[in-house]
Amino acid sequence: MQLKKTFQLSRLALSCGIAMLAMNQSVQASGFAVPELNITGLALSNALVANPDSLAAIAYNPAAMSFHEGSSVAAGALLVKPDLSVDTGSGSVDSTANDVVGIPSLSAHSKLTETWSLGISVNAPFGLETEWPAGTFDAQYPLGSTIPTQSKLEIVAFSPSVAYKISENISFAGGVDYYWMREVIFNGVANAGSPGSNPVANLKGDGRGVGLNLGLMIDQGNWSFGGSYHSEANIPIEGTVDLPATALPAFFSNNVHADLKLPYRLQVGVRNQTTDKLAIEFDITRTGWSSFDKLIVDHDQYGVNIVTSDNNWDDANAYRLGATYDISQATQLRIGYTFDETPQDDAFFSPRIPDSDRQLFSFGLGHTLGNGWTIDAGYMYVKFDERTINSTTAAVAGQETNGTTAVNGTYDSSVHLLGLGVTKHFM
Repeated sequence: MQLKKTFQLSRLALSCGIAMLAMNQSVQASGFAVPELNITGLALSNALVANPDSLAAIAYNPAAMSFHEGSSVAAGALLVKPDLSVDTGSGSVDSTANDVVGIPSLSAHSKLTETWSLGISVNAPFGLETEWPAGTFDAQYPLGSTIPTQSKLEIVAFSPSVAYKISENISFAGGVDYYWMREVIFNGVANAGSPGSNPVANLKGDGRGVGLNLGLMIDQGNWSFGGSYHSEANIPIEGTVDLPATALPAFFSNNVHADLKLPYRLQVGVRNQTTDKLAIEFDITRTGWSSFDKLIVDHDQYGVNIVTSDNNWDDANAYRLGATYDISQATQLRIGYTFDETPQDDAFFSPRIPDSDRQLFSFGLGHTLGNGWTIDAGYMYVKFDERTINSTTAAVAGQETNGTTAVNGTYDSSVHLLGLGVTKHFM
């Protein structure tokens, strides 16, 4: 009987911890995507897939390499300041992960011949963090369940690609996305009914996965068209879970494994050089979040299913508008706007990712210094729609708590992003 109880406790701790592999808080895009691949993209709200004139477009569409001579190297740093809170009816509580987060980016390209180009982009397309202080949801989660605390996901993508210029106006590109999950942390506390003395359950792991990327660019003078596609990628995760000393017998292994499916990303756009100084681009991004149907976690020692988490996210769209205006030959003004849909409905809502529809407002500048050097700066404000969950589905210990009375509350989020980058173009 005691072994059965301790095994059930381990399942509860794991179910709230590992299931968040598919539910970590992202502060820019739907789900846990981070579409800001460089500083120019930040300023244009990521409407850059159909731009043959900007070197920064290479990170969004590698086919853009064919329209640039010589070679280039670009580096940037993005600072993200989230502001996340929840009001459960017992008062408003701020997430303790509202500190500034830094995200680097790097890209390079080289035109090998008149038709072939080679490039690579390094960025963090998924990730970031949520952390709720102890006691935030104690009154709502049933005794014996695991209350979420910290969720952290860090993924770096290395994307080498080659581009082939089919004709003077058309380029095609293909490559590989190598994903390095540097760290996943999903912690919780077992609800023992006495805040401050609840035993802590910590989970951490890492993993690697591979996907494919494709790009197409068509430049027809004042009009240009572009598209990029990143395939789904599966990341096998090896991790460990540290549970309270009484939760598992001494002979019970703490090793677990799971598979995290990253969604496909399809972005298409059209750009018009409206005047000599003004250009406008409209893009649509489709993200295949429906790949998050279930997350299954197995125990290494016994080869049995420990946790099955139902996510049931929907595919979601983002609608992007970006404009550039050449103030002078050396300085360019950039502005952007995006409406981004959430893939998560109320029935599977989780406080680990209090997601909602959001609007992105951005602007920035690019300035050419001479001798091939350019500096870029950008700012973005992200406003999430306030989201109130008022579920009537009772939360039951040992069962899925997402979308139940355990997560009821009003969630409010906003994000400030500030970036600075530099590019060196070699001719």
